[in-house]
Amino acid sequence: MKSRIFWIMTAIFLFGLMASACAKEAPPTEAIQQPAEAVEPTEAEEMMAEEPAELSETDLDAAFNAFLSNMVGYNTVSLEALNEMLAEEPPPFLLDVRSTEEVEANGRIEGSVVIPLREVGKHTDQLPSFDTTIVSYCGSGWRCTIAMTELGALGWQDVLSLKGNSFGGWVEAGYPVVEGVPDPVVLNAADPNAALLARVDETLSNIPDGYGVITAEALNTEIAENPDLILIDVRRADEVQAKGAIAGAIHIPLESFIDGKADWPSNKDAAIAVYCGSGHRSTIAMTILWTYGYSDVRSLKGGFSAWADAGYAISGGEAALDAAFNAFLGSMTGYNTYSIDALNTAIAEGNAPFLLDVRTVDEVEENGYIEGAIVVPLREVGKNTDLLPGFDTTIVSYCGSGWRCTIAMTGLDALGYDVLSLKGNSFGGWVEAGYPVAEGVPQAEVLNGATPDPGLLASIDDMLSNVPEGYGVITAEALNSEIVENPDVILIDVRRQDEVEANGLIEGAIHIPLESFIDGKADWPADKSATIVVYCGSGHRSTIAMTMLWTYGYSDVRSLKGGFGGWVDAGYPVVEYAMQ
Repeated sequence: MKSRIFWIMTAIFLFGLMASACAKEAPPTEAIQQPAEAVEPTEAEEMMAEEPAELSETDLDAAFNAFLSNMVGYNTVSLEALNEMLAEEPPPFLLDVRSTEEVEANGRIEGSVVIPLREVGKHTDQLPSFDTTIVSYCGSGWRCTIAMTELGALGWQDVLSLKGNSFGGWVEAGYPVVEGVPDPVVLNAADPNAALLARVDETLSNIPDGYGVITAEALNTEIAENPDLILIDVRRADEVQAKGAIAGAIHIPLESFIDGKADWPSNKDAAIAVYCGSGHRSTIAMTILWTYGYSDVRSLKGGFSAWADAGYAISGGEAALDAAFNAFLGSMTGYNTYSIDALNTAIAEGNAPFLLDVRTVDEVEENGYIEGAIVVPLREVGKNTDLLPGFDTTIVSYCGSGWRCTIAMTGLDALGYDVLSLKGNSFGGWVEAGYPVAEGVPQAEVLNGATPDPGLLASIDDMLSNVPEGYGVITAEALNSEIVENPDVILIDVRRQDEVEANGLIEGAIHIPLESFIDGKADWPADKSATIVVYCGSGHRSTIAMTMLWTYGYSDVRSLKGGFGGWVDAGYPVVEYAMQ
């Protein structure tokens, strides 16, 4: 009996163990997780997951060209103007690109959103629509210019940079400031191109310490220590012409900075310093270069003004032009003319000067040249000064009739060369006189005999390269008609005082003797696009004056062929000179 009970109890115990084991291996039915069915991602989710399309340089060109072409006042806004804008409805969107530490320490302009510069590309979702006016500001005006440039390229149509020392100036002016850093607000109001945004974000995220600032003192030192440093001047041509430049700088105006890419350094690791007038435009250009992958670019703090104020060397400019042309005029002998007979005698005696033929190659091939001459067509003279001798060597310039060689003589004398102009109808007179002529086109040798000032050379080359068709000639008949048809034509008489007193002048002419032509700049027309005709006794001195005016940027200047003598011989009216 006991044995039977024992086996029954044993069986019950084993059954309990088995049930317990089964319970651990098989959880309750409602706790079992069934595998979910695979769900295909939507097209939008796939696009978000993809890497942005590769950015082409053409797309980058288009983005920055659009930004540059839409600039107004280089997209700056003054402190006073911003204060007025904030009182309007709606006010502009304010973007503070300082660090949060700066904002916490110094406050901010009320209503502004704070996105530190290096993070702007990551938080464009906090910015307003493309057509909303954004005013970007920072501590002094530097970082906000970088942000403004990149946002403009991304498609925001009206991004301005707060100047007048930016937030620092705002505080100094006593405008209101609030404390604290506002919480970010996601707007998702604009949708920049993904590939372009990725490039901009990469650029902003990797802005170097110091934000690309270089001072005039540091730049002057670097120019001396690093001969490979590349300088880029992004001012307008009229600024360069008026004020000069830093020697060796490449000139690419900001307005055409993208179109001038061919002049950018080919090496993207090259050390580059960009400058403008005050530092704003050069910071725009620096930002553009960074975005194209240039790694070592800086912008001159205070610009060319700071450079000049510090007394560092300047090349060219109106002051340099004034000095150069005054030196030329002060050293003239016989208005720097040379006769055909004198040239023939010098050649025969073995004392031939250096001969410069400024006619076209076609003319030389057809008509020959004076033995020993080199041929450099007038418009190419500024680009080929390496073919010329030293400053102390006499050069005689000649052309077909004596007109072009006077233009060349004027430009080269301003550069420091000793140049005379062959008169007596120049090469035409030489042939008529029966003097010998050689055939073909002579080969010139590179001499590098002198080193003209680079700034002056740039101005002279620009002038010569753009000499108009017809070389500025106007006949007495054409001038008489023009005086009748155009009451705004300005006449300048460059004869001496005694000539004017003795022979009279064309009615309405301004009298500025050639000898004091630069010192008489106050009497030049203020409008550089004005129609001007210069005359002298025969046409030689007026062509010198015309060349000077061209070099100073006057665009519509001509010289009277045959001068006052030709005018009188044609029977046109003359008035007596009235003493001023």
